[in-house]
Amino acid sequence: MTSQINMLKETLKKDEIAAMKARDKARVSVLRLVNSEIKAYEVNNREEISDENVIKIVEKSIKQNKEALEYAKQANNEEKIAEGNFAIEILTPYLPKQLTDEEVNEMLKEIIENGSYTVADIGKIMKEIMPKISGRFDRSKINSMVKELL
Repeated sequence: MTSQINMLKETLKKDEIAAMKARDKARVSVLRLVNSEIKAYEVNNREEISDENVIKIVEKSIKQNKEALEYAKQANNEEKIAEGNFAIEILTPYLPKQLTDEEVNEMLKEIIENGSYTVADIGKIMKEIMPKISGRFDRSKINSMVKELL
């Protein structure tokens, strides 16, 4: 039973199967890891996963690869650097269209003006912006952008 909700999950699974048929071991490895995390989520929560949660899993996997990439660069391990870049390259298309810094800046300005927030209200601003940018912008950049605007 495939519903409209699980489009991304189905796409990931089909891409993994296509990579298997093409004997692309590296791509299979990356996609299999994400698909196993999706399966683990479904087993642990006893429910079918939504696209929103699939996006969170893909984001988490990209974040882990970026962290591993930093360590690989420090260790000057060319093989691990190539693997990390490849994994990020494979997973990024599964995320929704990313917002630009300018778009997020405009959203933040609007939130700050409408709520007449001050520096003390950073937590409230973050709570308001996060649902709007979820999966579409690097969360680590938001805090500095908010402080810059205040």
